[in-house]
Amino acid sequence: MSIFVKDYTWNQTEKWIHIRVPLRAVSHDKVDLFTSDSYVKAHFSPFLFEVFLLHDVNIDESKCLIKDDLIVLDLAKRDEFEWEKLEKDLAKSEKLRHKEAVLEKCQERAKQEFEDKRIKKSQLERFAVQKAIEIDTKQHNLIDSRRDAERQKAMHGLEDWRLKTTVLKEESTPKIIEIPDHLDRSEIEKPKEKVALQKSKSQIKTLVKSEYVQKKKEEQKKRVLPKQRTFGQLEIVHTPRSFPTPSRESQVAEEETWLKNITQARRAIGFVSEELRPEEQDPQWCKDKGDEFFRAGNFLGAISAYTHGISLSDKLPALYANRSATHFALGNFHKCLNEPGIDRSSTSDDDRIAEDVVDRLYLTSSPVSRLSVVVTDCSSALDLMKPVCEGNRHSRAACIARRAAGLARLGYLNKAIDEMKAASKLLPDDEKIKKDIYDMEKAWEQNPDSD
Repeated sequence: MSIFVKDYTWNQTEKWIHIRVPLRAVSHDKVDLFTSDSYVKAHFSPFLFEVFLLHDVNIDESKCLIKDDLIVLDLAKRDEFEWEKLEKDLAKSEKLRHKEAVLEKCQERAKQEFEDKRIKKSQLERFAVQKAIEIDTKQHNLIDSRRDAERQKAMHGLEDWRLKTTVLKEESTPKIIEIPDHLDRSEIEKPKEKVALQKSKSQIKTLVKSEYVQKKKEEQKKRVLPKQRTFGQLEIVHTPRSFPTPSRESQVAEEETWLKNITQARRAIGFVSEELRPEEQDPQWCKDKGDEFFRAGNFLGAISAYTHGISLSDKLPALYANRSATHFALGNFHKCLNEPGIDRSSTSDDDRIAEDVVDRLYLTSSPVSRLSVVVTDCSSALDLMKPVCEGNRHSRAACIARRAAGLARLGYLNKAIDEMKAASKLLPDDEKIKKDIYDMEKAWEQNPDSD
């Protein structure tokens, strides 16, 4: 049910009505505003503001501004006079009828505006097509006119060339001139000899020789340029190395022994990631393989399978949850392994070496660090189990309970009790969780100094 807003303020001028509505702890982008000539509504859940205006306003000239903590409405009056009050005094039934009438009017107005926009859009499209046709026509006409102008220019050039060639042919053809009887032939040839002599003198150029220029030319002729250098490509291949430290001759034998033992240890646990087929490089396949190892009691193989699955995809919560459970089981297995009375003489030498390497790799870490891995894996699984829903409720409860057990093993009983109570809220009918809460609270009462 909506809560009506009554603490709004308003004032007026001859032309405007100013309304200020406060926003109560609601983001401004969640405000639903509806305005018409005689009715204004603003809904921001769970609050509702509505007002039935005393007179009509010009909604096209009105303004609305939604701020972070305030809604500002500036409504333009149709007639310039002062109002006695802001809204009409209407009964509930009259308000409903008025709302329906306003809604129908707004719907008709929206339909009319939509139809007008559609008609205007079609007119603009036709106008755009006509303009495009006119532009194409002008471009074609311009291209035709330029082509005709170039054609006329080329034809005029050809005509001028033809006229010039005819004139040159006429000039080059020899003409027979008849010499008069009173002129001597030698007098006619003398002017021709003078003109030829002047042309030959004008063509002769005096050459100035320079010793420096001659010397440079001789040096350039004797100069021998060096041959062009040959080029090639060097390929550098680095030797693959499994260790991060530099290679040393004194440690070669020790490193080879270490690699051999590690390979035997991986094969002994039954899971070698380097030997997987391409179709087995799948996190879901690694999870199923780890579950198979876990059911068979091969906890180290299960941890290797889950870890390889996490390296392929770190977004699968089941890998973290199952690996945390395997760490718990593996810690109990090593305790049983160190118990007296276990016969290990039947194993072969290779299996014993591999088993010793695996034991050394796991047992070199302290129980605190092993339990820390359990807590970390549970937290990672819970972070990936989102969104929270009924489908993952049991998985979340199991992870929280396992994390509480890890915290209890680390000595953080107070935090472990809180975690176990959180798991009990998810599974209120689980008797095992209730018993664990009772045992933890009893242990904490005996040792209150624990964190």
